[in-house]
Amino acid sequence: MAIEKDIRELLYDHDLVIVPEWGGLLAHYRPARLDEARNLVHPPGKDLSFNRNLLRNDGLLADRISKREGIGFDQANGRIAADVNAWQQGLQRNGRVELPLIGIFYRDAEHNLQFDPDPQGQYLKDAHGLRPVAAVPVERTEGTPVITLPAAAQEVGTPTERRTTWVWAAAAVAGLLFTGAALWAYRMGGPDATQWSGFDPFTDRPERTYVVPGPVASAGVAKVAHVELPAEGAGTVTVDLVPEENIVLHVDMGAAAAPESTAVAVPSAEPVNVRARFHVIGGCFAQPENADRLLSELVAKGYPAVRLPKNGDLHPVAFGSYVDRASAQAAMAEIRTSGDGSAWLLVR
Repeated sequence: MAIEKDIRELLYDHDLVIVPEWGGLLAHYRPARLDEARNLVHPPGKDLSFNRNLLRNDGLLADRISKREGIGFDQANGRIAADVNAWQQGLQRNGRVELPLIGIFYRDAEHNLQFDPDPQGQYLKDAHGLRPVAAVPVERTEGTPVITLPAAAQEVGTPTERRTTWVWAAAAVAGLLFTGAALWAYRMGGPDATQWSGFDPFTDRPERTYVVPGPVASAGVAKVAHVELPAEGAGTVTVDLVPEENIVLHVDMGAAAAPESTAVAVPSAEPVNVRARFHVIGGCFAQPENADRLLSELVAKGYPAVRLPKNGDLHPVAFGSYVDRASAQAAMAEIRTSGDGSAWLLVR
């Protein structure tokens, strides 16, 4: 069985199907539209486009063929390569290749591969089986009733006049709010004593009463004897503070402390965690083991390869992730020049 049927079935569930060494087919949602020339309403669907630069095998098509025919992954890739080779020979022999319900591939004057989608192809499940319906225009006759809005619902004045009215209304509301805030601040004792976090001009607050405390009876003050401490380095010294009450104080006059260092501890600079949003993709795989295989190959070649979080049913693997677009594009150009694959840019 040719792989065209597998491609068509994958387009129902995926927006991108890559045919290795041929290109990628992309499906874009198209809403329902009105054909005024023929008075038809066409249902929604998906429009197909082709990108001849998407050549790297993401494993999606091979995985479907492998499951459908019960063969190994390498055998499925061989089936794809054989059909692609037949398509290449058809281009050289006839100048075009037609895939039923997908479209026509041909070479332009510059020998670039081009694509015209088949208008009969319908890959939106929700609109499957729908057909265009006739759009009958409604002609108004003299007897057709006309609904008139009441005067209160009709807009009065020009747009400029209506805009001016809204501006004056907003200014009036702002003035009322400012006046309320000023009155509240005055009631709270002026701007210096006002706590603006508790602003509520519509709530009466109770008067605050402050009681000045009376004089506190002072306790008796003990007379302390005059004390002269010896020089530093004298060890622990006992001093009589109040001889009458036998109150003493033990003072440690140990050796003088070494002068403090004037060095200032400077915290070590830590890398700033900046989220990398630009990823140079090397492949997307339906099977995680295939993604791990490509990741190991890229790391062995010296690339800062990473495996990104799962996107739908696919496991993307990136040559590297970058903070800005310019760095990602420069890395992608270098990868394409080195011949390690046809990388493409993903922004998350």
